[in-house]
Amino acid sequence: MVARRPGDRKSQIEAAAAALFLQRGYHNVSVTDVAGRLGITAPALYHHYRDKQDLLHHVVLDGLDAVDALITRAASLDDALRSLVTFVLGPRRLLALWEREARHLRGPRRDAIRAREVQVAANLARLLRAARMELDAADAELIAWALLGTLGSRARWPSGRTLPEDARLLYRLGMATAYCGLAERGPSAVQAGAEVDDRPETPALKAAAEPAAGTRTGSRPSRRDQLLTEAVVMFGERGFQSVSMADIGRAAGIATSGIYRHFPSKTDLLVSASRQGVQRMCAETDRALSAARDPREALEFLLRAHIRLTMEFQHHIGIATDELAQLPDAERTALRRGQAEYLAIWATALAAVAPDRESADLRSVIEAAHSMIYLVVRSGRPELWPSLPGRLVALGMALLLSA
Repeated sequence: MVARRPGDRKSQIEAAAAALFLQRGYHNVSVTDVAGRLGITAPALYHHYRDKQDLLHHVVLDGLDAVDALITRAASLDDALRSLVTFVLGPRRLLALWEREARHLRGPRRDAIRAREVQVAANLARLLRAARMELDAADAELIAWALLGTLGSRARWPSGRTLPEDARLLYRLGMATAYCGLAERGPSAVQAGAEVDDRPETPALKAAAEPAAGTRTGSRPSRRDQLLTEAVVMFGERGFQSVSMADIGRAAGIATSGIYRHFPSKTDLLVSASRQGVQRMCAETDRALSAARDPREALEFLLRAHIRLTMEFQHHIGIATDELAQLPDAERTALRRGQAEYLAIWATALAAVAPDRESADLRSVIEAAHSMIYLVVRSGRPELWPSLPGRLVALGMALLLSA
């Protein structure tokens, strides 16, 4: 008797691939690994997918299609939000996969995913405009991206709550994002920056104002700095394992052999990028806290600093989030410690404003704000929002104060 192929074999393959990509990262999973998870051979998998890129493309695309179906079927914004919360809390974590692994796609496949992302945001923006008639098209699209970022933060939340508790918190954060008033209260981003810079200079402010190690003030960047700058961009956009030393050398206009005079290996470039990001984060945090006069201002200045960091050093943020596994053990431990200390500073600042909330709730709210900011900046659409920093302050404070 001939065994029949299950009718849902493709969905089984994609579910197994999604789980492995999330667990190990795209480059650490082979087609044989995915096939082995299902007890089939690699040639049987190739019956459905041309290669691993094709498999990742379909996994990400199917996730975006599922999100879009929930949005387009929804009778209202509230209906869509409730459906999206249920979807995000499901076992496949496809929003997290889209955010972290889609960058490994190349050429037409990446372009197709990009077009699908924009369409999903546009459909969500239509629901937002139906619920909020005062929004213009650009602001509705901004809030749509922000809402997707808020919902996607669930993958990084701490444990300690039940699934219904997570659902209630995620829905509340989604509502805070969706109905945020984008007219920023308080000083503008430029005014706040000037206010920070005009205060008496502390040691932290002095350190923040000094050039980063290895830079040459008033002159062209050194070869080492050129290489590090190009590596940071490429690691952030394409992923550490998708980039070769030759790629970095070409981008910097330096022969591959010349790179090794400055960095013994690609891992050394990643370590330097990681340290550079942590140094900048510490300097901006010190600057924000030393300038604040009360708990509410401390929270807002931290938020403004984080927005500046994300907009100016987007790829450092991506490396710290997505490339931890590629760092040597000692550097990975140090980066995790730095990230934990950064979140603890935020949690202390938020607890001073919202003293009755549980620590796990505060951490989740902070992760939601950071995820929202990162996805909006990463969306590649900032040209639509010339006043983006102020709008991100309004969205971030709406999320933080929901605590």
